[in-house]
Amino acid sequence: MANRTGNTEGWAWPLLGMGLVLCASLWASVSAGAQAGELQVKVEELRNNDGLVRLALYDRPERFPISGEAFVISDVPIPHEGLSVLFPDLPPGEYALALFHDEDSDNIYDKGFLGLPLEGFGFSNDATVFLSAPSFSAAAVTVGEGLTTITIHMRYWSQAPSRERREDGGQ
Repeated sequence: MANRTGNTEGWAWPLLGMGLVLCASLWASVSAGAQAGELQVKVEELRNNDGLVRLALYDRPERFPISGEAFVISDVPIPHEGLSVLFPDLPPGEYALALFHDEDSDNIYDKGFLGLPLEGFGFSNDATVFLSAPSFSAAAVTVGEGLTTITIHMRYWSQAPSRERREDGGQ
């Protein structure tokens, strides 16, 4: 193929350049998809199948575990056997998970006298709770490429379900 000057040299360079750009774009999209991770969360020791479990996944330490500041929030009805939740397409990195068993399905984490929890709760790594939520680093889970699976055990500081303890009728 000749260009406007009649020169046939160099006509392949623009095509080669476009081909390289196309290949680089395809490689970037494939490698970006391959880098996505998944976090499978198994929740154990739920005391009943009432209500739902709210899971809040955090990707930044300064936001953990502030209500409404989570990277992803998922409200999951409790099945009759075993609760397992998948967080797909996560960029590789560190995450911390906070969850609670909303037994009365009112979307509120019920607390009683002195702010003690009336509903079950848990954190990734089963991080220890002492007077406040654990730190992000104590609850941090590293998600890489592929599937990462964790198990969280619910904790209840009150013996009866929250709907039986509320003196305000759920208000």
